[in-house]
Amino acid sequence: MNRKVKWGYVVLPALMLWASASFADVSKKSMPPTFSLESHPRNILSNYPLGVINTQDAFAHHGGPIRKETLPNGNQGWLYKAGEEVGVPSIYVLEFSNEDLVIDVLHKDHRYKFGHSALQYQYLSGLELESRTLGPGPDK
Repeated sequence: MNRKVKWGYVVLPALMLWASASFADVSKKSMPPTFSLESHPRNILSNYPLGVINTQDAFAHHGGPIRKETLPNGNQGWLYKAGEEVGVPSIYVLEFSNEDLVIDVLHKDHRYKFGHSALQYQYLSGLELESRTLGPGPDK
């Protein structure tokens, strides 16, 4: 009985130290912008951290989706609407990879003939600097 009590004095503090160290090691993820009519879609799509947010973080930040769908490429998509209260819905779809990370955010509303995506905005923002150094294109 005495050995069990001594063992408890060693194991319990060691478990508490291990648990606190594992929680201290977790780095803070940058949370994405919220889907709202006040935020311009370009700002939301340009600043959404792709490849960082998992399904659990997306659910905690955005809430439950209106609908879950399988996208044409086979990935899972979560559909959200902003602006329904004013009758002009702006639709956002989070696209998840096989590793359950947000790899793209698709957007469509009445202002745009075609939808656009976070991957598109973030890719093109990286090209703008190059295009300025290379000069105008053939259509300019």
